[in-house]
Amino acid sequence: MNSHLAGAVTGHYTDSPLAAVLNQCPIIKKKWSNKYKILKLCDLREKNTLCVIIGTIFKHQQLKPSILKELSDQLEIIPQPTRTHFVHESDSIVLEDELQRIKLSNDCIDVHKVVTGVVVAILGSEDVDGIFTIKDVCWPECNIQKPLPKLTSDKYLVLMSGLNMASKSADHLFALNLFLEWLSGFCGTSEYQQEISKIVRVIIAGGVFANHSNEITLNESDVIASAESVDSFSAAVSAVAPLDLMPGCKDPTGIMLPQKPFHYCLFPKAVEYKSFNRVSNPYECDIGGFLCLGTSGEPIKNIMKFSKLDNNLEILRKTLQWRHIAPTCPDTVPCTPCIDTDPFTIYNCPAVYFSGNCKEFATDLYKGEDGQYVRIVCVPDFCDTKSIAIVNLSNLECHNMVFG
Repeated sequence: MNSHLAGAVTGHYTDSPLAAVLNQCPIIKKKWSNKYKILKLCDLREKNTLCVIIGTIFKHQQLKPSILKELSDQLEIIPQPTRTHFVHESDSIVLEDELQRIKLSNDCIDVHKVVTGVVVAILGSEDVDGIFTIKDVCWPECNIQKPLPKLTSDKYLVLMSGLNMASKSADHLFALNLFLEWLSGFCGTSEYQQEISKIVRVIIAGGVFANHSNEITLNESDVIASAESVDSFSAAVSAVAPLDLMPGCKDPTGIMLPQKPFHYCLFPKAVEYKSFNRVSNPYECDIGGFLCLGTSGEPIKNIMKFSKLDNNLEILRKTLQWRHIAPTCPDTVPCTPCIDTDPFTIYNCPAVYFSGNCKEFATDLYKGEDGQYVRIVCVPDFCDTKSIAIVNLSNLECHNMVFG
């Protein structure tokens, strides 16, 4: 979480951990050498003198939801329309550090392709009107990646999400049973079954009880009714492969990010398997030297609401460039308050970076400036698409598989 925003709630600002990292990062020296001084906003004295400032972008948005505005709107006779997208042509950005903020004038940063909470270093100068004119921009970018292991045989990572097992519709349950038979090796030739045996991990990225597209909020009776089938499914998967189960925004767990793992009482059968892991959201794990990092999709969907970025892959690339999983926390995404640490900063460059509950499968290979290779995966909503994503860790190739 960007701690300066948490400070804003109480009326003061604290230094962003990512800004401190960027201040010591060699990427600034690599881009601009040592030609320009790195100054804080309070140290800007000489007008029209080029310098570098590091801070966090704050986006002024006319349509941004506000509880005070909602209360005032209730007094109006004409009801206000419900919005799902909050972008307006009048949107503008400022840069703030732990002490103050400054207006920006530029053609270097597209206001509609950034969001509140992104940390950046900018090169420019302040004019007599107190507006900072940007000449160039330096994003945090990915951290240096640890050398990836070289495998002599294939190893597969299965990614799925949005099982929606609490739904009263049973259209996708046949596909779910097909998936279990496929994972268990009950179908296909012996050669095909040998390939399935190389699956080393299954990660369910949220939505096991209810997916994002399900507009109906789960109540207690829905959870109770579906808990046994979710437990049986988790136990069946854990019997044949290690399973990491992440919660989603509509699953029965706390809504604030980072979400804690499911309570073990929901899985009396599955917890008997050592291969069954209840994990957090976001989730980071090491699979044989390959670092995997991802969320159940909430930060990506929120970025779409407050920008003109509408492609999941593009947003995932942006978050790698920003070195932050969820920059809009806690501004528009509820999260646990943090002061000294930021649980959403990408400190270690992953080999596999995924987002769950996407409308469709998509993938790309992100190549960093320092030779980083990151397989980006948009994990499709299983309830709607009947498909999963499969990553081959030996070469980071990725494809999807449709059931039914």
